[in-house]
Formats: sequence, structure tokens, C-alpha cells
Amino acid sequence: MVKEEILLVKDLHTYFESPGGTKRAIQNISLSLSKKQVLGIIGESGSGKTTIGLSIMRLIGSDGRIEKGVIHLGQRDILSVPEAEMRAIRGKDISMTFENSSSILNPSNSIGDQIREIIGIHTNLTYKESNELTLQSLNDIGIQNARNVMEMQPRQLSAGACQKVMLVMSTILQPKVLITDEITRNLDIITQAQISDHFRRRISKTDISTLLLTNDPGILAQLADTVIVIYKGRKLEQAPIQEIFKRPMHPYTFQLLRPMENRKLKTMRSESIDESVDPDICPLVAKCQRAISKCRASEMPNETEIETGHQVACYNPISVPID
Repeated sequence: MVKEEILLVKDLHTYFESPGGTKRAIQNISLSLSKKQVLGIIGESGSGKTTIGLSIMRLIGSDGRIEKGVIHLGQRDILSVPEAEMRAIRGKDISMTFENSSSILNPSNSIGDQIREIIGIHTNLTYKESNELTLQSLNDIGIQNARNVMEMQPRQLSAGACQKVMLVMSTILQPKVLITDEITRNLDIITQAQISDHFRRRISKTDISTLLLTNDPGILAQLADTVIVIYKGRKLEQAPIQEIFKRPMHPYTFQLLRPMENRKLKTMRSESIDESVDPDICPLVAKCQRAISKCRASEMPNETEIETGHQVACYNPISVPID
């Protein structure tokens, strides 16, 4: 059965200008998202996860640019549509949550006003209908005293409650694509569990497809179907969730997802050393203990499909499965 492709990103390059020169934040990133799929993208802070999301949303700041690439939402080339049309797409067809929701929410408006505004921009629902939908959605995600919360401002809520509100705002219109950026980071364990549970239930009841951006392997294991591993804007590996935990093939993936086993099979130097400034070779060549001469003398390898759905960009991948 052929899965319906909702989002296609191909050969994406996003650059930023700074006093020190051009930074290649994203290089040659490609991904495909099908209906109801949860595609996790994992990497350290600064790896480029958020930049991928902002590029898809076309929210790169004035100091950045999408140098080249293709981004299709269904049949629409969203890199070529006018900004006015893109504003209509954001929030309705594609939406994004951010790590620090309390700083994203408008501090001057009530929670209810901000959620109803999203509904009002993209639908013809009456105020009463919007209000009922808002109340129902806040209740569904586990907001206590939701009717009172609707009258509050963000500063009156905890970080966890603000994160729940942001998730409601981004899913209330059931977009085709939801991009979540560290939705459970810096939250207490109970709130993390509540948000993860709501996320699972919301996805199962709708056709929403999700890009799950995180640096937490535990969140991946709970929520993702497929995983992409990135480092310094480069895609290193992609595989189904169970496969990538059982058989990580890139040395960096092994360190990231299987830290206990990494003590036995060392793949990365523990101390940072000077890394290569050559943007065309593997960004890990100076740290990787499995690096061979080809890694140092050749351009970054292309992704190679080792098994169905399992791709790795490495000249010397790990081949031993993990029990």
C-alpha cells in the first residue's frame, strides 16, 4: 500500500549571515512525511532541528535565507507562493510549536483571545462556536479550570500550562502538518507525561502528520515512527524507530541513542578537539574514532540504504546489531 505523501523536503540548504561570514546551518536535508506519520528528528542543541522547522514554515529571519531546495506541502510548492498565501497556510495547513511557549504567547492578551484569534483567521465559526471549541480543546489536553484559564494571561500560568496552550493552538484546526520543537523540554515529569499522552491521542484521532524535533531519545521512543539523526545541519542516518535503537549504524547515532553500550564500543572522543572547517566533508571527522582516510579526504558521503528504510551517510558504519 502506497502511503500518501503530505510533506516533501528535498536538498534543503539554509544559510545565515554573520560578521564572521556565512554559516551553513542546514545542508542537503531531505525528508518525506506521510499521512499520520510521526517523523522524529534528533540532534544536539545547535544541530539545526529548529532551522529545519523554521525553513518549512518560511519563518527564517532577515539574516538567513533558503539557499536552495524544494519544499512541497501536498502539491503546493510553498517556497514559491506569495507571503500572503503563506500566512493563510500557517496555522491552518501547517503549524509549529516552540520550546519556550511562554515567550511566544502574547503577554497582553488572554489565553482565550489568542486561541480564538487562530480560529477566527482561518474559519467562519461564530464567537460562541470558537469559544466552545477553545474550552473543549483546553479540557482535552488536561488544563485544570479551563474556563478560568481562558481569561488569564500567559504570565499567570506555569511553563507546563503554557506549553499545553501552545499545543492546543497548533492543533485546534487539525493541520496537515504539525512541527513540534522540544515540546516537553524543561518540564516536570508529570507534565511531560500528560503532553505525550495528549499528543498520542490527538494524532491517533486525526490525520495530522508530525515532525517531532527533539534531543531526547526517550520522547522519540514514545512517539516517533521513524527517526532522522542530524549533526551540524547534516543528515547522518534515518531508520524506523525500533530499528534505529536496535541497530544504529552511524557512530554518532550509536553514541546518541545507546550511551551505555558506547562505553564498550567507543565511537566518539569524549573531549572536543578542533573540528574541520571544511563544510563539504563529514562534520564529525575530527571527533569520530571510526574515521578512516576516506572520511578525511572525501566529501560527505551520500545516504546509502543498507536495508529497507534504513539509510546511513558514513564510509565506515557500524554493522553489529544490539540485543
